[in-house]
Amino acid sequence: LSGGFPDACVVNKMINGKQCTVCWYVDDVKISHVEESVVEDLVSKMQEEYGKEAPLTVNRGKIQEYLGMKIDFSNENKVVFSMRDYTKNLLEECPDELLMGGVAASSAASHIFNVNPKAPKLNEEKAEIFHHLVAKLLYLSKRTRPDIQLPVAFLTTRVREPDIDDWKKLGRCLCYLNDNRDLDLTLEITLPFIIRWWIDAAYGVHRDCKSHTGAAMSLGKGCPINGSRKQRINTRSSTEAELVGVNDYMTMVLWVRLFLEAQGIEVVDNIIYQDNKSTMLLEKNGRQSSGKNKTRHFEIRYYFIHDHIKRGTTRVEYCPTDLMVGDFHTKPLQGSAFRRFRAIIMNLPSDPVLDPMTDSQECVGTSSETSVRQPNLFEDRSRPQDKDSWTEVARKRRNPRTSKNNSRSA
Repeated sequence: LSGGFPDACVVNKMINGKQCTVCWYVDDVKISHVEESVVEDLVSKMQEEYGKEAPLTVNRGKIQEYLGMKIDFSNENKVVFSMRDYTKNLLEECPDELLMGGVAASSAASHIFNVNPKAPKLNEEKAEIFHHLVAKLLYLSKRTRPDIQLPVAFLTTRVREPDIDDWKKLGRCLCYLNDNRDLDLTLEITLPFIIRWWIDAAYGVHRDCKSHTGAAMSLGKGCPINGSRKQRINTRSSTEAELVGVNDYMTMVLWVRLFLEAQGIEVVDNIIYQDNKSTMLLEKNGRQSSGKNKTRHFEIRYYFIHDHIKRGTTRVEYCPTDLMVGDFHTKPLQGSAFRRFRAIIMNLPSDPVLDPMTDSQECVGTSSETSVRQPNLFEDRSRPQDKDSWTEVARKRRNPRTSKNNSRSA
């Protein structure tokens, strides 16, 4: 086996004209090849080499269980990740008072980032329970439940000195999880291979005035990589906050492309979607767009995305805020916005209240319903489209009545 770049834990070898891939984590190994005989031959060789003292445990089939996850390859062209048993056990060990908040339609209330310095601190016993449950939720959110990443990301910043408000916020997240314990993460790939990133930042939302970065990546349907994290430095504007947010995830943006290409996959495009045009100018033009001393103080390392745009390894494209998937990991969305982005990120069946790719709005003062098409987030926008641009669609969604009057006058 050969070729570990850019990840030393994944190697490939061409056998019978087809690629055999072996990846491992600590003492666990996963082998794949289109021919079952090739896999069996490799397993037998590993048994001879490493199974002398005790036989290796071998699991075969399209359904695998690993580190609390159930990985299901049964359906063609898709894979389903679930942790229902883990979720059930987590909820069973929660104190009853944390699950007495009733039904929660979203994982976080709108005041999730608010901190009251006068709120009573938790006693030592409750603080330990708080830390334990937040750690377990963090493990769950990073694997199969990205819909709880935002509240968990905030709660991880409160484990040192949690107060009664943090206890209630934890309870809200657990109530939501209890009401939606059977949601799974389903991933599908669409061709050609286009990597799409949505990276956003919420400016100055933390108590120390630091911003919060959110990111989601998709190769078709569902997002295998999601992130929600507090930024490490303070910024002076939302433009700076979004530039720092992109910088935080640039290593992953580049690594994903390198990894896929090392696996023999031709990556057609690597797009970063942004909803701040000032940030996009800084990323595209570098220091040339840093006028009037507003961003001249920024360290040069925050402009290295400009170099990669020039080299063609990635590019940035405008995305209206209404369609910014990264918002799901930076803002405590509620109602239809929360359900729509959750369905997109986790590739859930169409929401009975609101389909993730379409939206209907009722015009005020009229009895008829105006349907406003929400563009497919995954269609290719590198070539001209006959349909409305994202900016035009966002404008129509904000004021459908004005759009209708304009069409009549035309």
